[in-house]
This record gives sequence, C-alpha cells and structure tokens, in this order.
Amino acid sequence: MRDDYIKLIKEYVGLRPDYKHTLNEIRAHVLLIGATEEEFNKAMQDLTGIPNAVAMLQTKDQVVPSASDDPITKVEKEVKIHKKLSIVAACILLFIVGSGIFLATLTGKSNQSTILSKKIVLPKSAKSLQEVYASTFAINGQQVFSYPAKNKVQLAVPNKPQKQIVGFFPYWMLDEAQNITLTPYTQLNLFSIDMDGKGNVVSIDSSGTPDGGWSMWNDDNLNPLIQKAKAQNVKVLLTFRSFDNSDIEQLVASDDNQKRFIANALYMVNEKNLDGINIDFEYVGTPSDATQLGFTRFITNLHTELLRQDPGSLLTIDTYISSGQTPNLFDISSLVDVSDALIIMGYDVHTPGGDPGSIAPMQGDSNIIGFMQNYLEKVPATKLILAVPYYGYDWPLPEANGADSGEQVQMVPYAEIIANTGQYKIQWDPNSETPWYTYIDSSNVTHEVHFEDVRSLGIKYDYINEKGLQGVGVWALGYEGNNNDLDNLIINKFSQ
Repeated sequence: MRDDYIKLIKEYVGLRPDYKHTLNEIRAHVLLIGATEEEFNKAMQDLTGIPNAVAMLQTKDQVVPSASDDPITKVEKEVKIHKKLSIVAACILLFIVGSGIFLATLTGKSNQSTILSKKIVLPKSAKSLQEVYASTFAINGQQVFSYPAKNKVQLAVPNKPQKQIVGFFPYWMLDEAQNITLTPYTQLNLFSIDMDGKGNVVSIDSSGTPDGGWSMWNDDNLNPLIQKAKAQNVKVLLTFRSFDNSDIEQLVASDDNQKRFIANALYMVNEKNLDGINIDFEYVGTPSDATQLGFTRFITNLHTELLRQDPGSLLTIDTYISSGQTPNLFDISSLVDVSDALIIMGYDVHTPGGDPGSIAPMQGDSNIIGFMQNYLEKVPATKLILAVPYYGYDWPLPEANGADSGEQVQMVPYAEIIANTGQYKIQWDPNSETPWYTYIDSSNVTHEVHFEDVRSLGIKYDYINEKGLQGVGVWALGYEGNNNDLDNLIINKFSQ
C-alpha cells in the first residue's frame, strides 16, 4: 500500500464532516483517482477504527415492515449513503505536478466543496448553475445565537402576511428551537426525514448513530416548537427527502415501495397532528423518462391518499431554480395539479466550487428573473413559492494573495455576516442587485463574501408581489440569529 494515497484519503475524509453518511461516495471518488480498496480500508481504519469499510458498505441487512407492522417501528437497518453530486461539476480531474496522483474535485449539496486537495481549481463552466440545493451544511445554532443583535428594529404590527411565508427548520437548529421567532411565518417545514428506495424511514447512519432528522423527530424539544407554531396559526409540514439517484429510481418504479413510503409518511404526520408534507427529492443528472413519469405518479398517489385521510392537508414540492427550463425529475406542468405549491430553491447560483459571486442574483448571466420566467410560462404564479437564502459564502482568494491560502470556502449564516460587517465596507453589485464585501484575515488572506440583506431581499419580495407568486420560502429558520430586521421586512412587504 502507498502511504501517499492513504494520507491523501485521510485528508479528504477530514474535509468531509458528513463522511459517516457518504462513505460509499468517498470510496468511489478515491478509487477514481487510482487508490485501491486496501488503501481506502487502511485510511478508514486509521480514522474510525472500522476494520473493513468496503465489506461494511457491501453488507445490507434490509428490514421491511410487513403489513401488520407499525410502519415506523421497523425501519431498514442498512448503511445509508447520500450521493451529493452536482451535474455542473460532476467530476473534474486535476494533476499534482510531479506526484503523478490524480485529484477529483466535485461540488456537492452540502455548501462545502468536496475536495481531495486544499486547492480549488475548476474550469469556467463550473461557475454555472448547480443542480443540487439542499444547503445541508450543518450550522452551529448556539454560535448563531451568540452574536448580539446588530439589526434590532421595531417590528410593525405583526399581522399575518397575505402571502405564504414558509420557513425551513433544519434538525441541526433544534437545540435553539426556543429562540426561533415564528411571527412572520405561515408555514413551518421540519427538515427532514430521510427515506430509502423501499419507502422506509432511515433511522441510523453508517456508524450506527441515529440519523439527524430521525433524532429530531424523537427529541423532546420538537414538540414545544410544534405547539408554538400551532398556537400562532402556523401550519407545520414534515419534509421527506431523498438525495440518492438509485433510491429515487427504486422508489418511483415500484408500487409497493410507494405504498410503503406513503404509509410511513402519513403515519408520522398523523402521529404529531401535522398539517402536511413537503417533498425534497433531488436527483442529480438527467433521469430516464420512466423515472420522471414515476415521480409524477408517486406525487399523485401521495396527494390522493393525503387528501383522503385529511382533506385540509398540504403537499408541497421543492424544485430547482432551473427546473422551469430543464425539467429533469420535475414535470412541473403536471406536478402543480397534484400539489399545493412548488417551492423553488432560488439560491446557489454561485457555489463553493466556483468563483465568487452572488448566490441569488436578480440580474446577470444566470439570474432569478430569467429562471422564474421559464416557470411562469408553464404554470400559474399562484402555485409558486420562491425560496431565498439566509446565508452567504465566504471565498478565500488565492489569486489576490499571490499563492494558495489553503483555506476553504465557508457557508456563513446571516447573523454572523451582520456581526462581522460593522468593520467592513459593504459594496453593492448593481448587476446582480446583491451585497458583498472583502476583508483580510489574520493570516493576511483576502476573502470575498456574498450574501443577502434587507435591500436585496426587498427587491426579491417586490418581484414576488409584482408577479403574484404564492409566497416566499426561507432557508433556513434561525440563521438570522437575534436580528429581527428580516422578519420586519417580510411583515412590511407582505402584510399590506
């Protein structure tokens, strides 16, 4: 075995805080660059103590609930691997000069570049719109709420907005649930429960640790949040997600798997008396016609059974900003007829894997207005919810520093950005209609940060009103921390 490869694999895994969920993906990447199974096993054993990671990944002890089983008490006890790849930068091979070792750089959903070296080198094509948007890089909720409020403003009379205001609440913010303000919201989406290809709930990750969404579901801190939402007339939906192509294909191709999914999903919704379901299925690449048709049939079946059990229930579907132009998994013209809304993930136009730039530009080469127009030409505006980011990206600039800084692009929640901007000059990009700033850190590395603020979000909210969209979505609740200026903006824009 080659020590250089083992060291490289260990460094790669060290850059993946989600490695427990993505071992199969990591294994595929390192084999692609020329590593062997033995070298992968050795690296994983050194890091985790797992003696044979390959054998573990190839072992699946599948447990499928029978018709007589409680649909939740038996869940599949298998390794769940999420494939978080971007179609835009699917696989870019680089060479380390003189070493003869390939590096594979892939961008993923996690808002953190998946890289095998400390240098991000992507072709210009990688700057285009990515196809995967879940933004599932876990934010430290305690840290977010540790920042003092810089934008504490007097709230307007808190009338409920005339639009639907959907807040996604990720499981990693649960410890700060008591600090979450629901004043401007009409819907709360609990993010999320992972589902496998057989329609079973994923309760454990590859190390045997409870899945984050499943842990949230069973945590005592969740019920007070649900009760608070209901007391404020905020509808609570549960997000079910799948980010794995093979799982999605397996699910939509089988009537039995769909029935199992629907039984499990409705059991959970009914268990906590929730108001509906949000579906976040993110297929990477171009599915077959049969898979696209199968997904529409699956949503139709889910919608039918949901309304049969509770006619007042809601069903919403998360779609890519580009889906109006390139349908991929989503046949939006058909899906609007069997759902209450399409929630369009209007962010990550620029990603950590590419050059710095606005993550949600209103104008420019790839822009919100243009992508939304593709939707509006196909479906009613009243079925569309435009989701906006409460976060930004911090890019270190190797070219500005004259050398590779060794730092990685970071996702930064709004509260942290506002806490930091008091000492920096905020600039405005008139093309994208979004703010940004630069700073030099203690290591003399220049950074460029792009984000959203009251001014840029206000422009998007005016667009929502002008076009008569159903409302706005927010990724993610709590990222604003102790600041209430973004709440006030929603109230002012949508309560009149």
